[in-house]
Amino acid sequence: SPLGCWVQPPCGEQSTFCIPSSTINNMQHKMSGKRSAEAQTYRTLYSTKHWKTLRRQALTRDEYRCQHSGCGAHLQAGRDHPRSAVVHHLKPHKGDLELFFDLNNLQSVCWTCQSCDIQSVAARGYDSNIEVDGWSTDPKHPSVN
Repeated sequence: SPLGCWVQPPCGEQSTFCIPSSTINNMQHKMSGKRSAEAQTYRTLYSTKHWKTLRRQALTRDEYRCQHSGCGAHLQAGRDHPRSAVVHHLKPHKGDLELFFDLNNLQSVCWTCQSCDIQSVAARGYDSNIEVDGWSTDPKHPSVN
């Protein structure tokens, strides 16, 4: 299958699932070490024994299932699967050690939700999902004024 495509999508649909090339390029860019100086400083926290223990606790608490709204996929080990386990900081820590190591600030999600939806919301500053009534429920959405 083409780069970024899997026959079985992360949330169980029965069709070929493709991650946009922009997402893959973004991931490859991040993996190449081209992070901001600030991000590189706290990136080392992810290799500590304390983080690895906390990450395992979060995954166990969440029963190795994606906690992102509407997904619920069983999380996989490794880094090369769309359902790979990611432990996401609900509130960005930006190097704040209390937030970084706070189990209540962690959520287990699949790689697909992290890279496609969660990071998009973080970049935009609001959730673009629209309810059946046609309005966003996110008070930060530009249409909610």
